[in-house]
Amino acid sequence: MKFTVFLLATAFSLMALPPKTDVILETTDGILLHSEYISETEKSAVVDVRSAIFPARFCEEKDFPPYIPKGRFKNAAKFATGECRFIGNPFLMRSLSLERSIIRKRLDTTLLVLPKTGEKKQMPFADASGKLAWGYTLAEVPKPLQNEPPRVGLTPFAFDKSVDTIQTVDISGIRTTLYPRENIFHKWSKFDPRVGLLYSPLLPTADISLLKFGVVGFTVENSIAIPDFKFLEALKRNSFRLRGGLLAGFHHFSQDLFQNGVATSTGSITLIPVLLQLAIYWDWKPKNINLLVSPYFRFADGLIFSSVTTSVKAEYLPLLAPGAESSRSGSYVGNGLLIAAGFELKPSNWPVAFILDGGYMLHSQDIMGQYFMFNAGAAWHYGVTLPEAKTIPLTYLGPKSVSMTLKGLVKAPDGKVLSASQIILRVKGSTAVQKETTVDAKGAYSLDLEPGLDYEVEARKDAYAKAVLDLPLATNDKRTREHDFILAPLTYSLEGVNFKPDSDELIKGSDKSLLELVKFLSANKEVRIEIGGHTAASGADDANSRALSKKRAESVRKFIIAKGIEEKRLTAEGYGGSKPIADGKTAAGAAKNRRVEVRVLVD
Repeated sequence: MKFTVFLLATAFSLMALPPKTDVILETTDGILLHSEYISETEKSAVVDVRSAIFPARFCEEKDFPPYIPKGRFKNAAKFATGECRFIGNPFLMRSLSLERSIIRKRLDTTLLVLPKTGEKKQMPFADASGKLAWGYTLAEVPKPLQNEPPRVGLTPFAFDKSVDTIQTVDISGIRTTLYPRENIFHKWSKFDPRVGLLYSPLLPTADISLLKFGVVGFTVENSIAIPDFKFLEALKRNSFRLRGGLLAGFHHFSQDLFQNGVATSTGSITLIPVLLQLAIYWDWKPKNINLLVSPYFRFADGLIFSSVTTSVKAEYLPLLAPGAESSRSGSYVGNGLLIAAGFELKPSNWPVAFILDGGYMLHSQDIMGQYFMFNAGAAWHYGVTLPEAKTIPLTYLGPKSVSMTLKGLVKAPDGKVLSASQIILRVKGSTAVQKETTVDAKGAYSLDLEPGLDYEVEARKDAYAKAVLDLPLATNDKRTREHDFILAPLTYSLEGVNFKPDSDELIKGSDKSLLELVKFLSANKEVRIEIGGHTAASGADDANSRALSKKRAESVRKFIIAKGIEEKRLTAEGYGGSKPIADGKTAAGAAKNRRVEVRVLVD
């Protein structure tokens, strides 16, 4: 027992260790130590030193500061700048302990660069500004940086669109993405905000009937896509989406005013609609075309601020009565209503969509009218989605940089192996598949994993509920971990579960398959199940048989809860004889029908 406790304690302590990463330590004396980080406390840090660069004043061993041991740093190579470089093969020194007060700066992250060529570079990260990023590599001769004197150990890299991903990973395994850079608009990407400019030649009808052709207006739109909610599930399934927002515009046109069939006056009208808008879009992507076509219908309601100026035409001024007004103006506020339909074209990966629609604008107050609006324009989706950063496995340099092996079996709850199952490996938080393997005929699998990352391992098989293992890798020490996946069929009968006649009391020996089910539920804590009770179905399916089957299902449920499974994960139903799987008029058929079924509930 004591030995088992010791092993468990050792295992947990190993998992708590930070991953060993390549870091640069700069001491208070200006010494750069390229190291593999081992451990740290509040007072000291322990590292394995790969290489080092010393300032010129420390090039001789007799001048070494006291924390650098004598006799271990040898064969220095001098730079033209005066610094000395020491290179290990592969290490200068193992387990060098440094007081925290001696460490001025710890560049304890790793720079990962993935250019579009597929090349990967890894080194301790120094800094990034403008169009350049700098990483440390003490194995190279110093290079000039933008007409500046060479900085020892620094190598510049282009920080532009030729790079897919730049990430830093600290000694605790926490990743930070430096490129692609997130801006303030990316935080709104799931709402898909946009601003649009619409060209609106107005073709009037009804009360406004003699509009001069060619008068145009413009409308500025800023809409926000409503995020997905459960009550919109039907819309999501059919590629529909809703967009709500504010519609504002400026419409100005003129018209002739008639008296006794004669155009005696001219009128100038300005309308400024401020409407709340709701639109529904149906997204359709034609095959082999990099284009999203979205027919839509939009409805807007709000206020229209209007001004009207009328003046009598010059040739009719002499006909005015003495003192009569020759012109009149006024401002009004009325209700506005817009109904329009159209479609939107958005090339893939473009932040701009092109809009074409038509509809009616109605307004009321002291002026009454309706007119047809034809709109063409473009909308800029400024909350563009941030390109997904690629999660790149760390490749540790040196003899300690080895893989971890995960292996085990894939089984059903009854213990039978499930060959041909799939094992899928992903980095935690990423959808990209890192590795995938197929279980062999004996139900066994084996995966080699790069150290220093948190993984998610998924086992799946058709017609079975998948199982997922969260695998944090806290160290890159070589080790093997065994894990058996248990996959439950989406629906299956519990073999060997029997009850006393006309009773819900379990017969002795029924617990074997129930304990296997408990084991499955313990290993897959996100799984919920329904326990269904079924009777022999040798006669009519009546209320008594349903009640008995319900009690039997509840007995099984209570047994499982008593073994530590949360009751909210279990439901019990009684189906009586309504779902026979055999002829209930025979003894053998009745025995098959008299069963307890487990159905895995998939969200």
